[in-house]
This record gives sequence, C-alpha cells and structure tokens, in this order.
Amino acid sequence: MTDKQPEAQDPMPVGSDPWWAGLGPVGGGVLVVLGLGIGAVVFLRAPDWLDGLPHLYGAAKVLVIGLVVGGTALLARRRRGNRPE
Repeated sequence: MTDKQPEAQDPMPVGSDPWWAGLGPVGGGVLVVLGLGIGAVVFLRAPDWLDGLPHLYGAAKVLVIGLVVGGTALLARRRRGNRPE
C-alpha cells in the first residue's frame, strides 16, 4: 500500500477575482436596485414575514455588495480626478 497524499488545491488561486470585481459604478447601481427590488418583493409578498427572512438576507447581501462596489468605484474615480499633474 502506498501512502501518497493527494496534492491540496488552493481554494482561491492567484488571479481569480470575485464575480463583482469588475462591475464599476454602473454595475454597483444595478446591484443596489436589484437588491432593493428583491427585498421589496419578498417583504410585500411574504404572508408570514419569518418565512421571507432567508430571502431578505440574500437581498441585503446583493444590496450591500452593490453599495460597496459602486462607492469604491466612485471614490477611485474621484481620487484619480484630483491628482495634480
């Protein structure tokens, strides 16, 4: 019997970015609107609000990712514009 250990794979190889990495301010705005829309639909359509909590959590995650992506993209654009030449 051989004691060969399988090589452990890196869970996040170098160069693999998350799915929201290149969205920019427009993509961030779309995610904000999408998160608010999903949250409104779940909140207004759920007969029992406890059943909709997992869906509201997902909508909140989309909303927050949109806010972070849009905000950082706008701050980066503003910072580039204020640089002296």
